[in-house]
Amino acid sequence: MTIAIPDTPGIPQAERVEVRVTWYAWYVTFILTACYTLSFLDNKIPFILVQLIKRDLSLTDTQMGILAGPAFSLTYAICTIPLAKLSDRFSRKYVIVGAVTIWSAFTASCGFAHSFALFMFGRVGVAFGESALTPAAHSMIADYFPERQRAKVIAIYFTGIAVGGFLALSVGGFLADRYGWRSAMYAVGATGIVLSLLMLTTVREPVREQKNPARKLSEGSLVALFAHPAIRNTIIGGTLLGMAFASSSAWSPAYIMRSYGMSASATGASLGALSGTIALAGTLLGGFLASWFSRKDIRYGHRFLAIAFLLAAPLNVISFFVDSYPLFLLFHAMAALLVITYPGPTYATIQSLVEPGSRSFAAAVTLFCIQGIGIAFGAFFTGYLSDQLAGQFGQNSLRWSIAAMSLLSIGAAFHYWAA
Repeated sequence: MTIAIPDTPGIPQAERVEVRVTWYAWYVTFILTACYTLSFLDNKIPFILVQLIKRDLSLTDTQMGILAGPAFSLTYAICTIPLAKLSDRFSRKYVIVGAVTIWSAFTASCGFAHSFALFMFGRVGVAFGESALTPAAHSMIADYFPERQRAKVIAIYFTGIAVGGFLALSVGGFLADRYGWRSAMYAVGATGIVLSLLMLTTVREPVREQKNPARKLSEGSLVALFAHPAIRNTIIGGTLLGMAFASSSAWSPAYIMRSYGMSASATGASLGALSGTIALAGTLLGGFLASWFSRKDIRYGHRFLAIAFLLAAPLNVISFFVDSYPLFLLFHAMAALLVITYPGPTYATIQSLVEPGSRSFAAAVTLFCIQGIGIAFGAFFTGYLSDQLAGQFGQNSLRWSIAAMSLLSIGAAFHYWAA
Protein backbone atom coordinates (compact mmCIF):
# COMPACT_ATOMS: atom_id res chain seq x y z
CA MET A 1 0.00 0.00 0.00
CA THR A 2 1.39 3.41 -0.99
CA ILE A 3 0.25 6.54 0.80
CA ALA A 4 1.08 9.88 -0.77
CA ILE A 5 1.86 12.85 1.43
CA PRO A 6 -0.52 15.72 0.58
CA ASP A 7 0.81 18.75 -1.28
CA THR A 8 2.62 21.04 1.11
CA PRO A 9 3.11 24.73 0.26
CA GLY A 10 6.73 25.73 -0.09
CA ILE A 11 8.03 22.20 -0.76
CA PRO A 12 8.96 21.48 -4.39
CA GLN A 13 7.29 18.48 -6.00
CA ALA A 14 10.65 16.74 -6.39
CA GLU A 15 11.24 16.86 -2.65
CA ARG A 16 7.84 15.46 -1.66
CA VAL A 17 7.93 11.93 -0.29
CA GLU A 18 5.70 8.92 -0.58
CA VAL A 19 5.48 6.60 2.42
CA ARG A 20 5.21 2.96 1.42
CA VAL A 21 3.65 0.72 4.06
CA THR A 22 4.74 -2.83 3.26
CA TRP A 23 3.85 -6.24 4.68
CA TYR A 24 7.12 -6.09 6.61
CA ALA A 25 5.96 -3.02 8.53
CA TRP A 26 2.95 -5.02 9.67
CA TYR A 27 5.21 -7.95 10.58
CA VAL A 28 7.29 -5.65 12.79
CA THR A 29 4.06 -4.41 14.36
CA PHE A 30 3.14 -8.05 15.09
CA ILE A 31 6.51 -8.74 16.78
CA LEU A 32 6.36 -5.52 18.81
CA THR A 33 2.79 -6.37 19.84
CA ALA A 34 3.96 -9.84 20.90
CA CYS A 35 6.66 -8.23 23.04
CA TYR A 36 4.11 -5.93 24.65
CA THR A 37 1.78 -8.90 25.22
CA LEU A 38 4.55 -10.74 27.03
CA SER A 39 5.40 -7.66 29.08
CA PHE A 40 1.78 -7.28 30.16
CA LEU A 41 1.62 -11.00 31.01
CA ASP A 42 4.74 -10.70 33.18
CA ASN A 43 3.41 -7.50 34.71
CA LYS A 44 -0.09 -8.74 35.57
CA ILE A 45 0.38 -12.39 36.49
CA PRO A 46 0.90 -11.59 40.22
CA PHE A 47 -2.65 -10.14 40.29
CA ILE A 48 -4.27 -13.56 39.91
CA LEU A 49 -1.74 -14.94 42.41
CA VAL A 50 -2.42 -12.31 45.10
CA GLN A 51 -4.17 -14.63 47.55
CA LEU A 52 -1.63 -17.44 47.08
CA ILE A 53 1.42 -15.17 47.39
CA LYS A 54 -0.08 -13.31 50.34
CA ARG A 55 -0.73 -16.54 52.24
CA ASP A 56 2.61 -18.16 51.34
CA LEU A 57 4.73 -15.13 52.23
CA SER A 58 2.45 -13.86 55.08
CA LEU A 59 1.88 -10.42 53.54
CA THR A 60 -0.70 -7.69 54.16
CA ASP A 61 -2.89 -5.91 51.60
CA THR A 62 -0.62 -2.88 51.92
CA GLN A 63 2.44 -4.97 51.05
CA MET A 64 0.62 -6.55 48.11
CA GLY A 65 -0.36 -3.04 47.04
CA ILE A 66 3.32 -2.06 47.08
CA LEU A 67 4.22 -5.08 44.92
CA ALA A 68 1.37 -4.38 42.48
CA GLY A 69 1.96 -0.62 42.49
CA PRO A 70 5.14 1.33 43.36
CA ALA A 71 7.56 -1.62 43.34
CA PHE A 72 6.72 -2.19 39.70
CA SER A 73 5.10 0.89 38.22
CA LEU A 74 7.19 3.57 39.94
CA THR A 75 10.41 1.76 38.99
CA TYR A 76 9.04 1.34 35.47
CA ALA A 77 8.34 5.04 35.18
CA ILE A 78 11.63 6.23 36.67
CA CYS A 79 13.68 4.01 34.34
CA THR A 80 11.59 4.79 31.26
CA ILE A 81 12.97 8.29 30.64
CA PRO A 82 16.74 7.50 30.67
CA LEU A 83 16.18 4.31 28.66
CA ALA A 84 14.05 6.28 26.19
CA LYS A 85 16.94 8.70 25.73
CA LEU A 86 19.02 5.64 24.87
CA SER A 87 16.44 4.60 22.26
CA ASP A 88 16.51 8.07 20.68
CA ARG A 89 20.29 7.79 20.18
CA PHE A 90 20.99 4.11 19.48
CA SER A 91 19.38 1.08 17.85
CA ARG A 92 15.86 0.62 19.19
CA LYS A 93 15.92 -3.01 18.06
CA TYR A 94 18.82 -3.94 20.37
CA VAL A 95 17.32 -1.96 23.23
CA ILE A 96 14.14 -4.05 22.94
CA VAL A 97 16.04 -7.36 22.65
CA GLY A 98 17.94 -6.58 25.86
CA ALA A 99 14.76 -5.46 27.60
CA VAL A 100 12.84 -8.67 26.85
CA THR A 101 15.74 -10.81 28.08
CA ILE A 102 16.14 -8.86 31.32
CA TRP A 103 12.49 -8.73 32.38
CA SER A 104 11.95 -12.42 31.57
CA ALA A 105 14.88 -13.43 33.79
CA PHE A 106 13.56 -11.35 36.69
CA THR A 107 10.04 -12.76 36.27
CA ALA A 108 11.43 -16.26 36.70
CA SER A 109 13.45 -15.08 39.73
CA CYS A 110 10.24 -14.06 41.51
CA GLY A 111 9.40 -17.76 41.72
CA PHE A 112 12.41 -18.26 44.01
CA ALA A 113 11.39 -15.49 46.45
CA HIS A 114 10.68 -16.49 50.05
CA SER A 115 10.23 -13.00 51.50
CA PHE A 116 8.60 -9.69 50.70
CA ALA A 117 12.00 -8.07 50.02
CA LEU A 118 13.12 -10.72 47.51
CA PHE A 119 9.81 -10.69 45.66
CA MET A 120 9.92 -6.90 45.51
CA PHE A 121 13.48 -7.06 44.14
CA GLY A 122 12.25 -9.34 41.36
CA ARG A 123 9.38 -6.99 40.54
CA VAL A 124 11.77 -4.04 40.40
CA GLY A 125 13.92 -5.98 37.90
CA VAL A 126 10.89 -6.82 35.75
CA ALA A 127 9.91 -3.15 35.75
CA PHE A 128 13.43 -2.07 34.75
CA GLY A 129 13.41 -4.37 31.72
CA GLU A 130 9.88 -3.54 30.61
CA SER A 131 10.42 0.21 30.90
CA ALA A 132 12.59 0.19 27.76
CA LEU A 133 10.00 -1.43 25.48
CA THR A 134 7.13 0.96 24.75
CA PRO A 135 9.06 4.20 24.04
CA ALA A 136 11.31 2.35 21.60
CA ALA A 137 8.37 0.46 20.06
CA HIS A 138 6.30 3.64 19.57
CA SER A 139 9.26 5.34 17.94
CA MET A 140 9.76 2.40 15.55
CA ILE A 141 6.04 2.35 14.67
CA ALA A 142 6.11 6.09 13.94
CA ASP A 143 8.98 5.51 11.49
CA TYR A 144 7.28 2.56 9.78
CA PHE A 145 3.86 4.25 9.36
CA PRO A 146 2.61 7.71 8.28
CA GLU A 147 0.91 10.02 10.75
CA ARG A 148 -2.64 9.28 9.60
CA GLN A 149 -2.25 5.57 10.47
CA ARG A 150 -0.47 5.82 13.80
CA ALA A 151 -3.51 5.86 16.09
CA LYS A 152 -4.72 2.61 14.52
CA VAL A 153 -1.32 0.91 14.58
CA ILE A 154 -0.58 1.97 18.15
CA ALA A 155 -4.05 0.72 19.10
CA ILE A 156 -3.12 -2.64 17.57
CA TYR A 157 0.12 -2.58 19.59
CA PHE A 158 -1.91 -1.98 22.75
CA THR A 159 -4.02 -5.06 22.12
CA GLY A 160 -1.14 -6.64 24.04
CA ILE A 161 -2.97 -5.34 27.12
CA ALA A 162 -5.95 -7.53 26.26
CA VAL A 163 -4.10 -10.66 25.24
CA GLY A 164 -1.48 -10.36 27.98
CA GLY A 165 -4.12 -9.65 30.61
CA PHE A 166 -6.17 -12.64 29.49
CA LEU A 167 -3.15 -14.94 29.58
CA ALA A 168 -2.07 -13.61 32.98
CA LEU A 169 -5.46 -14.34 34.54
CA SER A 170 -6.43 -17.54 32.74
CA VAL A 171 -3.10 -19.32 32.24
CA GLY A 172 -1.69 -17.92 35.48
CA GLY A 173 -4.69 -19.15 37.46
CA PHE A 174 -4.59 -22.56 35.76
CA LEU A 175 -0.88 -23.09 36.43
CA ALA A 176 -1.14 -21.79 40.00
CA ASP A 177 -3.96 -24.16 40.97
CA ARG A 178 -2.22 -27.20 39.48
CA TYR A 179 1.48 -26.58 39.93
CA GLY A 180 1.72 -23.67 42.41
CA TRP A 181 2.29 -19.96 41.94
CA ARG A 182 6.08 -20.39 41.73
CA SER A 183 5.84 -22.68 38.71
CA ALA A 184 3.59 -20.11 37.02
CA MET A 185 6.34 -17.49 37.39
CA TYR A 186 9.00 -19.88 36.01
CA ALA A 187 6.91 -20.76 32.95
CA VAL A 188 6.11 -17.16 32.06
CA GLY A 189 9.71 -16.04 32.47
CA ALA A 190 11.04 -18.79 30.20
CA THR A 191 8.95 -17.69 27.20
CA GLY A 192 10.82 -14.39 26.87
CA ILE A 193 14.03 -15.96 25.57
CA VAL A 194 12.33 -17.27 22.43
CA LEU A 195 10.74 -13.90 21.69
CA SER A 196 13.99 -11.99 22.20
CA LEU A 197 15.74 -14.29 19.70
CA LEU A 198 12.92 -13.74 17.18
CA MET A 199 13.25 -9.97 17.58
CA LEU A 200 17.04 -10.18 17.21
CA THR A 201 17.04 -12.27 14.02
CA THR A 202 14.03 -11.01 12.04
CA VAL A 203 13.43 -7.31 12.84
CA ARG A 204 15.29 -4.48 11.09
CA GLU A 205 15.93 -1.04 12.58
CA PRO A 206 13.93 1.54 10.52
CA VAL A 207 15.36 4.77 9.15
CA ARG A 208 14.32 7.65 11.40
CA GLU A 209 11.93 10.24 9.97
CA GLN A 210 13.41 13.65 9.22
CA LYS A 211 12.60 16.67 11.37
CA ASN A 212 9.48 18.67 10.55
CA PRO A 213 10.02 22.44 10.77
CA ALA A 214 6.29 22.90 11.51
CA ARG A 215 6.71 21.32 14.93
CA LYS A 216 7.65 23.79 17.66
CA LEU A 217 8.60 21.45 20.53
CA SER A 218 12.24 21.30 21.53
CA GLU A 219 13.77 17.84 21.53
CA GLY A 220 13.95 16.28 24.99
CA SER A 221 12.46 19.33 26.73
CA LEU A 222 10.02 18.76 29.62
CA VAL A 223 9.18 22.47 29.71
CA ALA A 224 8.21 22.55 26.03
CA LEU A 225 6.29 19.30 26.37
CA PHE A 226 4.08 20.48 29.23
CA ALA A 227 3.73 23.99 27.80
CA HIS A 228 1.67 22.49 24.98
CA PRO A 229 -1.97 22.46 26.24
CA ALA A 230 -3.06 19.38 24.28
CA ILE A 231 -0.10 17.34 25.49
CA ARG A 232 -0.36 18.65 29.07
CA ASN A 233 -4.05 17.84 29.44
CA THR A 234 -3.67 14.48 27.74
CA ILE A 235 -0.92 13.46 30.17
CA ILE A 236 -2.77 14.72 33.27
CA GLY A 237 -5.98 13.01 32.14
CA GLY A 238 -4.10 9.80 31.42
CA THR A 239 -2.54 9.90 34.89
CA LEU A 240 -5.91 10.17 36.63
CA LEU A 241 -7.32 7.46 34.41
CA GLY A 242 -4.32 5.27 35.21
CA MET A 243 -5.07 5.52 38.94
CA ALA A 244 -8.70 4.49 38.46
CA PHE A 245 -7.80 1.74 35.99
CA ALA A 246 -5.03 0.26 38.17
CA SER A 247 -7.25 0.17 41.23
CA SER A 248 -9.85 -1.96 39.48
CA SER A 249 -7.55 -4.18 37.39
CA ALA A 250 -5.05 -4.93 40.15
CA TRP A 251 -7.60 -5.72 42.87
CA SER A 252 -10.63 -7.19 41.05
CA PRO A 253 -9.33 -10.80 41.18
CA ALA A 254 -8.75 -10.57 44.94
CA TYR A 255 -12.16 -8.91 45.41
CA ILE A 256 -13.89 -11.70 43.48
CA MET A 257 -12.18 -14.46 45.45
CA ARG A 258 -13.00 -12.75 48.76
CA SER A 259 -16.57 -11.76 47.96
CA TYR A 260 -17.73 -14.74 45.90
CA GLY A 261 -15.49 -17.49 47.33
CA MET A 262 -14.08 -18.46 43.94
CA SER A 263 -10.75 -20.20 43.25
CA ALA A 264 -7.86 -18.64 41.36
CA SER A 265 -8.48 -20.80 38.28
CA ALA A 266 -12.24 -20.09 38.22
CA THR A 267 -11.63 -16.37 38.68
CA GLY A 268 -8.94 -16.34 36.02
CA ALA A 269 -11.05 -18.27 33.53
CA SER A 270 -14.14 -16.06 33.84
CA LEU A 271 -12.61 -12.65 34.51
CA GLY A 272 -9.64 -13.32 32.24
CA ALA A 273 -11.73 -14.34 29.23
CA LEU A 274 -14.09 -11.39 29.67
CA SER A 275 -11.37 -8.84 30.39
CA GLY A 276 -9.27 -10.04 27.48
CA THR A 277 -12.15 -9.82 25.03
CA ILE A 278 -13.25 -6.41 26.29
CA ALA A 279 -9.71 -5.01 26.30
CA LEU A 280 -9.11 -6.24 22.75
CA ALA A 281 -12.35 -4.75 21.47
CA GLY A 282 -11.99 -1.51 23.45
CA THR A 283 -8.39 -0.86 22.43
CA LEU A 284 -9.14 -1.30 18.74
CA LEU A 285 -12.42 0.60 19.04
CA GLY A 286 -10.67 3.55 20.65
CA GLY A 287 -8.01 3.73 17.96
CA PHE A 288 -10.36 3.42 15.01
CA LEU A 289 -13.18 5.63 16.36
CA ALA A 290 -10.80 8.36 17.50
CA SER A 291 -9.21 8.39 14.03
CA TRP A 292 -12.65 8.58 12.41
CA PHE A 293 -13.87 11.39 14.69
CA SER A 294 -10.62 13.32 14.24
CA ARG A 295 -11.13 13.44 10.47
CA LYS A 296 -14.20 15.61 11.04
CA ASP A 297 -12.62 17.77 13.74
CA ILE A 298 -9.29 17.21 15.49
CA ARG A 299 -10.99 17.84 18.85
CA TYR A 300 -13.64 15.16 18.46
CA GLY A 301 -11.31 12.22 19.09
CA HIS A 302 -10.45 13.36 22.61
CA ARG A 303 -14.03 14.44 23.31
CA PHE A 304 -15.17 10.93 22.46
CA LEU A 305 -12.71 9.63 25.07
CA ALA A 306 -13.88 12.20 27.64
CA ILE A 307 -17.49 11.04 27.35
CA ALA A 308 -16.40 7.40 27.60
CA PHE A 309 -14.45 8.02 30.82
CA LEU A 310 -17.31 9.99 32.34
CA LEU A 311 -19.72 7.11 31.76
CA ALA A 312 -17.24 4.51 33.02
CA ALA A 313 -17.05 5.89 36.58
CA PRO A 314 -20.61 5.09 37.77
CA LEU A 315 -20.67 1.76 35.92
CA ASN A 316 -17.53 0.58 37.68
CA VAL A 317 -18.80 1.71 41.10
CA ILE A 318 -22.07 -0.17 40.58
CA SER A 319 -20.18 -3.37 39.70
CA PHE A 320 -18.71 -3.55 43.21
CA PHE A 321 -22.07 -3.16 44.94
CA VAL A 322 -24.06 -5.93 43.28
CA ASP A 323 -24.51 -9.32 44.94
CA SER A 324 -24.54 -11.40 41.75
CA TYR A 325 -21.27 -12.38 40.09
CA PRO A 326 -22.81 -12.28 36.57
CA LEU A 327 -24.05 -8.74 37.29
CA PHE A 328 -20.60 -7.79 38.54
CA LEU A 329 -19.11 -9.04 35.26
CA LEU A 330 -21.72 -7.15 33.23
CA PHE A 331 -21.14 -3.72 34.81
CA HIS A 332 -17.40 -4.29 35.13
CA ALA A 333 -17.19 -5.18 31.43
CA MET A 334 -19.11 -2.07 30.34
CA ALA A 335 -16.82 0.17 32.40
CA ALA A 336 -13.68 -1.57 31.16
CA LEU A 337 -14.79 -1.28 27.52
CA LEU A 338 -15.11 2.48 27.88
CA VAL A 339 -11.85 2.99 29.78
CA ILE A 340 -9.61 0.84 27.58
CA THR A 341 -10.30 3.02 24.53
CA TYR A 342 -7.54 5.38 25.68
CA PRO A 343 -4.14 3.93 24.54
CA GLY A 344 -4.16 4.43 20.75
CA PRO A 345 -5.44 8.04 20.66
CA THR A 346 -3.44 9.06 23.73
CA TYR A 347 -0.01 7.89 22.56
CA ALA A 348 -0.60 8.69 18.88
CA THR A 349 -1.36 12.29 19.87
CA ILE A 350 1.95 12.54 21.69
CA GLN A 351 3.91 10.91 18.84
CA SER A 352 2.42 13.24 16.22
CA LEU A 353 3.10 16.48 18.11
CA VAL A 354 6.81 16.08 18.83
CA GLU A 355 9.99 15.92 16.77
CA PRO A 356 11.05 12.47 15.46
CA GLY A 357 14.26 12.68 17.47
CA SER A 358 12.38 12.98 20.76
CA ARG A 359 9.53 10.53 20.24
CA SER A 360 10.92 7.94 22.63
CA PHE A 361 11.46 10.69 25.22
CA ALA A 362 7.91 12.04 24.85
CA ALA A 363 6.45 8.52 25.10
CA ALA A 364 8.59 7.93 28.20
CA VAL A 365 7.35 11.07 29.93
CA THR A 366 3.77 10.04 29.18
CA LEU A 367 4.47 6.56 30.54
CA PHE A 368 6.15 8.03 33.62
CA CYS A 369 3.02 9.98 34.48
CA ILE A 370 0.48 7.27 33.60
CA GLN A 371 2.49 4.34 34.99
CA GLY A 372 4.65 5.87 37.70
CA ILE A 373 2.13 8.28 39.16
CA GLY A 374 -1.18 6.88 37.95
CA ILE A 375 -1.01 3.10 37.85
CA ALA A 376 1.63 2.76 40.59
CA PHE A 377 -0.19 4.79 43.18
CA GLY A 378 -3.65 3.69 42.06
CA ALA A 379 -2.86 0.09 43.04
CA PHE A 380 -0.98 1.13 46.20
CA PHE A 381 -3.59 3.56 47.54
CA THR A 382 -6.32 1.00 46.95
CA GLY A 383 -4.53 -1.56 49.13
CA TYR A 384 -3.66 1.06 51.75
CA LEU A 385 -7.21 2.42 51.85
CA SER A 386 -8.57 -1.11 52.14
CA ASP A 387 -6.46 -1.73 55.24
CA GLN A 388 -7.55 1.61 56.75
CA LEU A 389 -11.25 0.87 56.15
CA ALA A 390 -11.08 -2.71 57.43
CA GLY A 391 -12.03 -1.65 60.97
CA GLN A 392 -15.23 -0.03 59.72
CA PHE A 393 -16.23 -2.26 56.79
CA GLY A 394 -14.45 -5.54 57.55
CA GLN A 395 -14.19 -7.82 54.50
CA ASN A 396 -16.05 -5.19 52.43
CA SER A 397 -13.25 -2.63 52.84
CA LEU A 398 -11.77 -3.53 49.45
CA ARG A 399 -15.14 -2.85 47.77
CA TRP A 400 -15.29 0.70 49.15
CA SER A 401 -11.63 1.35 48.38
CA ILE A 402 -11.93 0.39 44.69
CA ALA A 403 -15.22 2.30 44.32
CA ALA A 404 -13.65 5.49 45.68
CA MET A 405 -10.66 5.24 43.34
CA SER A 406 -12.93 4.61 40.34
CA LEU A 407 -14.28 8.16 40.61
CA LEU A 408 -10.93 9.55 39.44
CA SER A 409 -11.93 8.78 35.85
CA ILE A 410 -14.31 11.76 36.09
CA GLY A 411 -11.26 14.02 36.46
CA ALA A 412 -9.68 12.24 33.51
CA ALA A 413 -12.75 13.05 31.42
CA PHE A 414 -12.40 16.76 32.21
CA HIS A 415 -8.76 16.90 31.06
CA TYR A 416 -9.33 14.93 27.85
CA TRP A 417 -12.15 17.33 26.96
CA ALA A 418 -9.82 20.26 27.65
CA ALA A 419 -7.11 18.67 25.48
